[in-house]
Amino acid sequence: MTNVVAAAVALSLLNASWRLEHDRESTAAFDGRTFRYTLGPGAPRAQFAALVAPIEGGLASYSRVTFTASADRPMRVNVDLRPAGANNPPRWRRSVYLDGTPRTVTIRFDEMNPVPRTNTGTPPLDTIGALMFTVDTNNTRPATSGAITFTSIALER
Repeated sequence: MTNVVAAAVALSLLNASWRLEHDRESTAAFDGRTFRYTLGPGAPRAQFAALVAPIEGGLASYSRVTFTASADRPMRVNVDLRPAGANNPPRWRRSVYLDGTPRTVTIRFDEMNPVPRTNTGTPPLDTIGALMFTVDTNNTRPATSGAITFTSIALER
């Protein structure tokens, strides 16, 4: 698979050891290129499905992530940075619009928003343990199924 991104690429993540995370009633799958999800049914109660790339040693050497992706329907996906550690630590997030047309998106880490908003400042890049693509009930209705296809994902300096 060819990754076509700017010369600033420092590390391609397309072939990383991706993990899946989801709540008990949602499902997720990844075949190395396409992330498929179904959010759990019922009233919105934090259903989510996430594609997670573990980051060893933090992101202090990088300033942004660039990826090319499309979705099987118009949607928003969250791009999250999560510090290493347990107990669901605060995250930093940007929401991105995707549809059937492949688009290249660059997200600068210093432009990400803290979650929860009571958290302040920019992401502590030296402690980031995961880059995540998350579909949740903030932007997607419960019981929704869909797919996001990636052609490149890279950390850049």
